[in-house]
Amino acid sequence: TNMRFDLDGLDVFFPYDRIYAEQYQYMRALKQTLDAAHEGRISAAAGDGIPTNNTNASYRGSHCLLEMPTGTGKTVSLLSLITSYQFAHPDRTGKLVYCTRTVPEMNAVMKELGVVLKYRMEQLELDGSLRVGGGVVSEEEEEKEKVEVTTSVRVVQDGNVGDDGNGEGQEVVKKRKIYTAKKRVKEKSKSGGGIAGPHKDLGLLALCLSSRRNMCIHDRVINESDREAVDAACRGMTASWVLEKSRKDPGSIETCPYFDSFTADGGEGTSLPTGIFDLEELKKWGSVKGWCPYFLTRRAINHANVLVFNYQYLLDPKIAKMVSAELEAEFTKGLWSKQPVL
Repeated sequence: TNMRFDLDGLDVFFPYDRIYAEQYQYMRALKQTLDAAHEGRISAAAGDGIPTNNTNASYRGSHCLLEMPTGTGKTVSLLSLITSYQFAHPDRTGKLVYCTRTVPEMNAVMKELGVVLKYRMEQLELDGSLRVGGGVVSEEEEEKEKVEVTTSVRVVQDGNVGDDGNGEGQEVVKKRKIYTAKKRVKEKSKSGGGIAGPHKDLGLLALCLSSRRNMCIHDRVINESDREAVDAACRGMTASWVLEKSRKDPGSIETCPYFDSFTADGGEGTSLPTGIFDLEELKKWGSVKGWCPYFLTRRAINHANVLVFNYQYLLDPKIAKMVSAELEAEFTKGLWSKQPVL
């Protein structure tokens, strides 16, 4: 069995049958932090407009510094609580930005996230509260989703119904209601992508972002000796001056077919479906579509609900300026008060 429990009013989906006291305390502290951030924004908005000064603590939200012993399940605790909070309060939460040190750690986080979301979908299907694309079906919406079906029921009075179905009695027409949530889920399950499993159509997009070396699918470039060589080879085929020269004199200089295809399709045509995309899944998707996984992910991170990358992409100013420019605008506007950055 697994655990689904109420934590101070929040429906938490925890995919294992046991939970340590430290895990429960950890999740409770996270929830209290998110609640405090939300209450702070409400208080700020109730004043003379929302302040634009990012030093205002009530607008920036709350911060927490938590520590747990090694091996006590920090990752699953964090993912269970944050994704449950996102699911219950989509209007007040933003991205979960999860920072790791290594690629194996990144892959482990994505695998654990798949376990959490698979369990959540199973639970929501069981109680009939799953909304295609994410969210919970309200009581009012539930009434709208019921279908009235007319059935005939023969009520026998003062007699028995014979083998031929005849007999003394009165035929009464009744109506029954059938809930069709699971049927809609099955019809919708054809959409989505990423790590295989029934959690792919929950309306959540989770992405990994790593270096070009870990995401490139160009046959020649990926055989370069080290990361610097891969970066140089990539820039040598995707730089603006290279593309301009290729446009003016086709065939005069080598360009990357995956990058060319990606930029040619452009816009929403290169968006990702909902799903959990680790590095391998991103490379598979890029190979099928003919798009560069690295630049595809950089474009898609603004639409992601969960983003996993190396901590240097967030903390190192030089790398952050190049790689996380898409998120920098949100940060400078003070909107990251909505987002748990871990």
